[in-house]
Amino acid sequence: MRRHLTLTGVCLSVLAGCGDARPHAELMADAAADAEAIEFERAMARYDSARAASPDDAEAHRQYATLASYFSLHAAAVRAWQRVLELEPGDPAAWEGYVHDLRWAGIFETDRRYGERILQVLPEALRHAPDRPVIYDEAQDAAEDLGQLDAYRTVLAEVRATRPDDQILLHAVGALRVALAEREEGDRGQVVRDSIGAALDALAAEAEDDADVAAPVLYRLAAGYDFRVLRREDDADRWLERLEAAPDRGVLADDMRYWDLTLDFSMARGGYADSTVDLARLAAEGLKSRDLGGRGAWVDRNHTVVTERALASIDGDAPSSRTVWGAATVAAEPPHAPLAPEVAGELFDASMAVVQWREGVFSALRGLLYFGIEPQAVLDEAVAIEEDLRAHSPGYLYPGLRGDERERSRQILIDRARILRARALTQLGETEAAGELFEQVATESRRETTLGEYGRHLLRTDRPVEALDAFVEAIAFGGSRFEPLAEEAAAAADLSPETVEERLAVRRPVVEEEMDRRELGDRLEREAPAFALADQTGIEWRLSDLEGKIVVLKFWATWCGPCLQEFPHFVELLETYEDDEDVVFLTVATAGSPREEVARQIEEGGFTFPVMFDEQGLALDYEILGYPTTFYLDRAGTIQFKREGFEESGYEEGVARRIDALRTTADASASS
Repeated sequence: MRRHLTLTGVCLSVLAGCGDARPHAELMADAAADAEAIEFERAMARYDSARAASPDDAEAHRQYATLASYFSLHAAAVRAWQRVLELEPGDPAAWEGYVHDLRWAGIFETDRRYGERILQVLPEALRHAPDRPVIYDEAQDAAEDLGQLDAYRTVLAEVRATRPDDQILLHAVGALRVALAEREEGDRGQVVRDSIGAALDALAAEAEDDADVAAPVLYRLAAGYDFRVLRREDDADRWLERLEAAPDRGVLADDMRYWDLTLDFSMARGGYADSTVDLARLAAEGLKSRDLGGRGAWVDRNHTVVTERALASIDGDAPSSRTVWGAATVAAEPPHAPLAPEVAGELFDASMAVVQWREGVFSALRGLLYFGIEPQAVLDEAVAIEEDLRAHSPGYLYPGLRGDERERSRQILIDRARILRARALTQLGETEAAGELFEQVATESRRETTLGEYGRHLLRTDRPVEALDAFVEAIAFGGSRFEPLAEEAAAAADLSPETVEERLAVRRPVVEEEMDRRELGDRLEREAPAFALADQTGIEWRLSDLEGKIVVLKFWATWCGPCLQEFPHFVELLETYEDDEDVVFLTVATAGSPREEVARQIEEGGFTFPVMFDEQGLALDYEILGYPTTFYLDRAGTIQFKREGFEESGYEEGVARRIDALRTTADASASS
């Protein structure tokens, strides 16, 4: 099991910048041993010390950059890769890592300068690393985010003039042609795809019977037929199989191979693939990924496979994985006969691997508690995780979070760790200590999960009246999943089923007022970045022209399911505020949303609201990390509220509350 760092001379916090005075060679050896043992945070600290001890050792910088990237510390990784390239400018893997981390630093820091840096270094990167498709992919995505696809096209044209037959480059040119065509109206995108398809078909005919065809040609065929260009899956798979068998394939097959494995796994898990697909085989293949982050993701997927296998071993009607990983239940843990020792051992090992890699940590530990496996080990891990979170250790929080948003997320995870502690204490027979901890968490952090978990404990310990009150509070906070348990608590207290609704009718208005105070009192007070964008009808919208109005500004994407689910409710809002000249509703289709697809979705939905097209990198300026994201701007053009995602329950009411709050604030300011 993982333990906190207590070794003399090693930083307890990687971010603290502590040093280690031991010899460089010893630091490097110990760091390598730590990495081999999946002690990544400790390894990163030691590599950092080795970098300080020997600034000219490229390997120390390289290993530190790799681990920093794994922990999503992309800005730190960028700086380390820069040093590697100063020392070894011809290292293609370093160029790939540098461009990759520039891209993701730009996303998580929402700073366009990282993307601009990619376009600046791209010619040199391609000169030293022409066989790295990732560089092209990241560069095109960055250019698309910035609205600078034309600048990217200029770079590719210059490179192509010197390497006209480079098959990897030719594929990148084709992908760019498609992206540029999708910015245009009509069927231009399909015309370009047909042209590319004809060229690929001719190349495929030449290569069909050539046993010695070069790997770059096979790559162009596999990648060109893939989803980003032609979406011809069978052809892509056929050429990818040949590429994987090619002796000169190098790294060309890796990204496509693991992307395909991930899709196959997701499709099979979702019930869309052939029932004969062997998930365990897919996981075993995925764990061979050369990419550290890729392997971490497959550690988590492998844990899913092992959990499903454990569920299948249970006699009778096996529960679903949702029950294992967090659905509300008051049944004793485990709610069935213990797993066979070999099955329990396999699940424990898979869960501890997830904890080591910091991938899906909480669901893995919840699963162990559900099955009643090693509660002492879960308790130890929960304590360590809480300490890690309080020490700001990397690897737990979503990397794009910052400021108050980051602190809120950190506190939620700390609460989850404390709930795991309380559940483990219950299984260890320390019921009183568990109850005190449950109550403390529910009192300090009044949310649906903390209150619902406290209610579960109260019901399990024969305190049904108190459990009912806790469940009612949880439901009022939005935890509808606790309704069956509230009814169970009422029955255990010899109260009628109607008691739940009666108590909820009393508590819901009080809780909603509490939630309103939290939300409406938490204002961003940030100046909104200016914009001047045309909508689908050609009308240009300028933020400066909207001064004096309340603006609801929604960013969305054509590939975003929740965005499309939200639109009918958004239309209802437009109808509600149709005659309100003080409020303006605008939407922005983000980069990567083809105009043709936007037009199709708007037409099929019968939507008439303005859709502006982000071809200037506005999403970066507004610091957007997910879709849909909605901003509420006051009359002075200041961002006051930001909402991410879509929650159907109470949607219209929530929007109205925020608009009314901005209207009230403005009226109060005017009267004073």
